[in-house]
Amino acid sequence: MEKFSPTRINLLFLNTQLSVSKSGAKLLRSKRDALMKDFFRCVGECLELRAKLNSQTRDATYSLHLARAFFGDTIYSATYASKRDVSIDIKVKNIWGINIPEIEQKAFVRNMDARDISPIGEGSLIIETARGFEKVIEAICEIASSEIRLKRVGEEIKADMRRINALEEIIMPSIQHGMKSIERVLEEREREDIYRLKRYKRRRKNH
Repeated sequence: MEKFSPTRINLLFLNTQLSVSKSGAKLLRSKRDALMKDFFRCVGECLELRAKLNSQTRDATYSLHLARAFFGDTIYSATYASKRDVSIDIKVKNIWGINIPEIEQKAFVRNMDARDISPIGEGSLIIETARGFEKVIEAICEIASSEIRLKRVGEEIKADMRRINALEEIIMPSIQHGMKSIERVLEEREREDIYRLKRYKRRRKNH
């Protein structure tokens, strides 16, 4: 920390710095507590979404195995006929000053008209298999947004903890040490001034 001349002005300046540092630490703690609540909420949400994704993946894979068993290589032609490009839209949300990308939720499960295949010609099992994997895509996009948010919030909590520790363990103690040093010098000067004043008064009396 920068050394200050032992004056009352500098003592007031350091006292102001200390108050600002305390207020900053208090605000950071409030922010951290709010982020912690959001973090644990995201943890629960991610666990639920992960379980949902695993369940839908198992169901879709099971349907795929059944379809291959019943229809053999026919499923590849059905897949080729109904292929499409999948696009996602990403928006950025600001939470406590943190920019968090979020995938906009959209329906990936298509109706029959959008598949370009005949339910009679291909069979309902193939169509249900396709629907199952479309649900998997929806679940992946949903969990991706939640896990990105969880990661960003966790990183910000760590950064805030470092800032709080720096304020409370380094900056504030350093300011307090500087204030005590100035106070000791000022007290010593005051005692010297009192002593000199008393000695001056005694000399005047003697004369």
